Amino acid sequence: MPRRSIWKQRMLWLVAGAGVIALVAWSPFMLRAVAPSGMDWDRLSEVSQAYGAVAVLFSAAAFLGAIVSIFHQAKQTRIMHEDIRSSMHKELALRALDDETLMHCWDPPPSPCTFAEARQHTYCNLIYRLWLTDYVVTRTTLESAQLTLEIHFKGAVARRHWGIFGPLWIDWAQANDNRPEREFISVTQRVYEKAVAAGPPVEASSYFLPPHN
Repeated sequence: MPRRSIWKQRMLWLVAGAGVIALVAWSPFMLRAVAPSGMDWDRLSEVSQAYGAVAVLFSAAAFLGAIVSIFHQAKQTRIMHEDIRSSMHKELALRALDDETLMHCWDPPPSPCTFAEARQHTYCNLIYRLWLTDYVVTRTTLESAQLTLEIHFKGAVARRHWGIFGPLWIDWAQANDNRPEREFISVTQRVYEKAVAAGPPVEASSYFLPPHN
């Protein structure tokens, strides 16, 4: 949703809430203006007080609803921005997977590697960024992400990727000062260390059976 439309909706909610409150506040004066002569104002006052109490409750409920709506729209906007940014990054990375000259436009690898290994690292990075974004925008919990990472780090390529790029992710999270990102990356490091301590990984050559003749 465009930002201008979101702000327009917020303003409509605020104006509507202010209008209801103003209507309640001015209702006694409006009644006095239109009431016929000889009106029993004591009786009218009792009715007005009862009406006013109910109206205040409705006004409070409407105002609370506007606040909840604003917070919900802000969350949806944040999710939309994260999705757009992730989509742009993915498009750039995918273009470099099949073109070594485009891969040279990215940062040089922390340690020397072949182009095939660089492609694997880039793809692992896309997978990891997807999981990180899902956690940041609360699509997944830290517990479910941990289970996913435990399976992920059974593979040799995944371990090699994090062994090389994990320190960079950790430095980036600390510099970025984003609590959900720090949480996710910290859990990733713990799961990685636990996987390494548990024993050797599954090599890529063992992933699939040879083709049947």
